[in-house]
Amino acid sequence: MDRTRVVEVWNPVLGTSGSGYLIGDDVVLTALHVVEGAHARGGVEVRPLDPGGGTVWTVAELVWPAGATRASPGADAALLRITGPEWRPPMAPPVRFGRIVGKDRVPCLGLGFPDAVARPGRTRDTMPIRGHVDPLHGMKSRMTTVHVDVGIVPDRSGWQGGSGTGLFCEPHLVAVVTKAMGFASGVLEAVPVDVLAELPGFEQSLRTHGVPFVVEDIGGAPPDGEDDSDVPPIALPPPSLPRRTRKLLLTAAAGALTTLAFFALSPPEPGITWPLGSTLSGVLTAWGIGWLRGPQSPGAGREAAVRRLGTAVRDEVIRRRWQLLGNDKKAINVTFVTVPQGGRDADRAWPRGDFDGIARYLDGLRPQRLVITGGPGSGKTLLAHELVHRVLARRRHDGPVPVPVGLSEWDTGIAFADWFSERVAHDYLGGSQSTARDLLAHGHVMPVLDGLDEMDLPGTGRPRAVSALAQLNRFAGPLVLTCRGEEYAELSGADQRLLDCATVRIEAVPPVSGRRYLVERSTNRARLAGLQDDLFAPGTVTREVLSSPWMLTLASLASRTEAGAAALRSFVGVTAASGREHEDLHAVLIEELIPSVCAPDPADRRPRYPAQAVTRWLRLLASGLRGGRAAPAAGSGAVVPSRDLAVHTLWPIAGPRSARYAAAAITLACWLPALLLLAVCLHHNRALPLPGAVLLGLLTPAPLLSAWNARARYVQPRRILFQRLRSRLGWSRIALGATLGGVLMLPLTSLFGEGFALAAGSGFAVVFGFGLALSVRADIDRRFLVAVGAPSALAVTVAAGFLAGRLGDFVGLTAGCGAGAVGLVVGVAAGLRAARRGNGGEPDPDPPGVLTPLSPLRNDAMAGVVSGTVVAALTIYGTLFVEWLRVPWPLALVTALACGVAAGPGFVAVTSRQYLGLLVALHGKLPWRLAAFLRWCQERGLLRSAGTVYQVRHDELLKWLQR
Repeated sequence: MDRTRVVEVWNPVLGTSGSGYLIGDDVVLTALHVVEGAHARGGVEVRPLDPGGGTVWTVAELVWPAGATRASPGADAALLRITGPEWRPPMAPPVRFGRIVGKDRVPCLGLGFPDAVARPGRTRDTMPIRGHVDPLHGMKSRMTTVHVDVGIVPDRSGWQGGSGTGLFCEPHLVAVVTKAMGFASGVLEAVPVDVLAELPGFEQSLRTHGVPFVVEDIGGAPPDGEDDSDVPPIALPPPSLPRRTRKLLLTAAAGALTTLAFFALSPPEPGITWPLGSTLSGVLTAWGIGWLRGPQSPGAGREAAVRRLGTAVRDEVIRRRWQLLGNDKKAINVTFVTVPQGGRDADRAWPRGDFDGIARYLDGLRPQRLVITGGPGSGKTLLAHELVHRVLARRRHDGPVPVPVGLSEWDTGIAFADWFSERVAHDYLGGSQSTARDLLAHGHVMPVLDGLDEMDLPGTGRPRAVSALAQLNRFAGPLVLTCRGEEYAELSGADQRLLDCATVRIEAVPPVSGRRYLVERSTNRARLAGLQDDLFAPGTVTREVLSSPWMLTLASLASRTEAGAAALRSFVGVTAASGREHEDLHAVLIEELIPSVCAPDPADRRPRYPAQAVTRWLRLLASGLRGGRAAPAAGSGAVVPSRDLAVHTLWPIAGPRSARYAAAAITLACWLPALLLLAVCLHHNRALPLPGAVLLGLLTPAPLLSAWNARARYVQPRRILFQRLRSRLGWSRIALGATLGGVLMLPLTSLFGEGFALAAGSGFAVVFGFGLALSVRADIDRRFLVAVGAPSALAVTVAAGFLAGRLGDFVGLTAGCGAGAVGLVVGVAAGLRAARRGNGGEPDPDPPGVLTPLSPLRNDAMAGVVSGTVVAALTIYGTLFVEWLRVPWPLALVTALACGVAAGPGFVAVTSRQYLGLLVALHGKLPWRLAAFLRWCQERGLLRSAGTVYQVRHDELLKWLQR
């Protein structure tokens, strides 16, 4: 109960006083008999409680019931509307309404102005009503009986004047007191608000005057006592870059020192085993130190995993909630209604709910399965995240941990439990899929799935959404699903919907709630004074537009500057005659969005982006999405949806060729230092012109092939999936590489000897087998892969043997590794083409567990680093220990680094080269740190992440950028 909402009522006709409670900005709930007779003679007077006595009486009028006649014999209640010009509503949280259920007594509290504390001169003091409500008393009459058992209990006549007192059970207004019962002292009768809700005109009158009316079930213990944590969680930023760099350098230094120590202890004729073992020892040392210095699990049990999961989800949701609210914590208390689906609905669903009570709404459902629908910008995602936030903010939460995940990245060919477990594991549990699956299986996880409507493009029949619903209906656990209203209605009309759930639809924001939201978020209320009332005048375009959370958020951001407030004032009083006014206001609000998010932030030490530059860059990025085609896969017909900004498919914004040919030039630039330094090494050993020129000639096809690959229209981002080493697919591919390597040894042995054949076959088996297992998509056609890749590899090794085989077995090892790489490049391309002919071979779906839209680029770069490291280790061994290639260690180190760059960024990481080619082609038109800019746009709410792509936050913002 809020004391600032308690009001005293004066009826000048009868000369009597009463009590009331302010349930809206200007709406008072009281007893009807208190205001009888005043309706026909000019109204009543009210004044709020003020312990200092500074408030004055103001005029109010009766708005319900109509004609001051009772809607039913027991409905002794009335609604007053304060009309005095001097009235200023208090800044207090909205009132929550409750209905007592069950059979246990519930503590209650009220505050009124009874005759027992009357003073001369129309002055009355306050008296609390402290006691309990017994729901088993008066069940036939449906009235609430209040037993006053704490404090002063006057006789029956002393309670006169207390009629109209709002009765609260903790935070919920449950009834309005009407009279004292005669059969016992201290027993009062009250009208429950759920009974009033059934009377004609009551609920409509509240909505007309902007009072959100949601009745929640309460009973027994205080219903809201566990909603707020004693110590609210604080979202801390991640460790700084210098801190992460120092941690990485320590582990890398330990590994490098271990490797060098073993190299120093090597025997005179070490062979290949000693340097290989030394390198692996360094890697093992670095991994061990990193593991020891990393955060340790609080426990290995299931309960410890649940606590760890809850903490990780809570921290992430706090960050996302801040972004969804426009970098603020103030939210609109949107309301929703339960929409019956005609069968298989969840039981115990309230008819209505709101933002503040979403967690309690879900608690009451049996089973706890919920679908949230609404129009664009209605706040579906925010409501789902608010549910997660409120559940995890409780002091004690014994139920499942709600985990929000975007549905757009789910490849429905993967079972829901497998996909969701991998997402939970990678996002929140450090990669432990077994733990995630165990928690899901034992009911400790509640999936909160956002964006069913985003799984398919419009006009496609929504096959992925239908498949997703079919799998979710087989999932028996609790879950929450969000979808746009029209799309879900379309699916429901085709009998494709979630079963055994409650379906709710988010309503438009009423003017009173919108006005309150603007005032609460305002940083300069003097600038907003008077404007918030004009914006919500009946019949105006501003009132109609500012009925969604998205538009209200834009209006609140615009009102923070003089220019934005002036733009809003220009629409004050404009009638909503046609759609043109709506479009103009939308455009004005969106124009103010980017300048507002680019305002200086003292807590952000990163360089600030100018608003004009941000607008120009986003317009350029959005221009590449026109027509719904961003980066078609060569020959496949697959397209990237027009709303998605995937970092690895942005090259079309630079034109059809510029970025691709810039990537090819970057490829050649990565190879040139390696070829020059190898020439220097060969010259140092007097191997030029022969046989050094032959060796360099053997390497020439690699950069040419890589440059040709870099200019492709669609490049699959490389990634190394180490988890494949635990799967049958991974080991079968490693076995295939080993088998092909053994087969290659047969002709090589007869041609060049056993040592050369063993080295070449081993190099091919390792590169081809592990490369195929860890980084190549699953549905490739193996017959064409082998038919094209194996002959290509044999041609490379035979050419190397004939031209330079006399130089030793190291040439065989090098040739085998190169043959494995060439075999992968040409063989995988042929295998994918064959798979496409059988309706396969499309670009891989995003792998489960990809955290951010930058992960494809990061994975591609990491694949290049791993490949480059392997080649650099092989090169440093050759330049230090192979007789005909041995050079001083400084030159050997530089050559190894150059060869690592050529093999990693220059050969494997083709997506990274296309990304750099885009930046080169659009030099001066996009920021050099494009990835950091996109991440900043997501943090500021201009973009949102959906799997491995960015999306413009709202369709209207995208249309405005593309104009």
